[in-house]
Amino acid sequence: MRLKDWQQRFSDFGKARASMPFAWGSNDCCTFAAAAVEAISGVNPMADVERYSTEVGALRRIAEAGDLKALAAAHLGEPVSQLLAGVGDVVLVMNEGREMLGICNGVNVMAPGEFGMVALGMDAALAAWKI
Repeated sequence: MRLKDWQQRFSDFGKARASMPFAWGSNDCCTFAAAAVEAISGVNPMADVERYSTEVGALRRIAEAGDLKALAAAHLGEPVSQLLAGVGDVVLVMNEGREMLGICNGVNVMAPGEFGMVALGMDAALAAWKI
């Protein structure tokens, strides 16, 4: 599923998102993870999700699926143990009492933050999806 040059594409993705602030519908945890998967595989797993631009819209999409884990599973397949997450895999983490999606960089989970990409510890990981 990964493109031959996925490592360079993943690096380019990280550089492009490093200082990009959080924004509902364009750089929130779901769109961030989907964009990373697209960079690695050439396929946006959330292409069929109705667009939103507010927190209410994002929460509606999540509620329609059941929860964030179910939404991710609907687009990425069944999750695996977070212990199996490797570079470029999508990871579900708990951050400040809220679930969010991020991308494993091999050591941490990278996710969109208020002022740019943030690193979260893998100890906060709940599940992962192999890409």
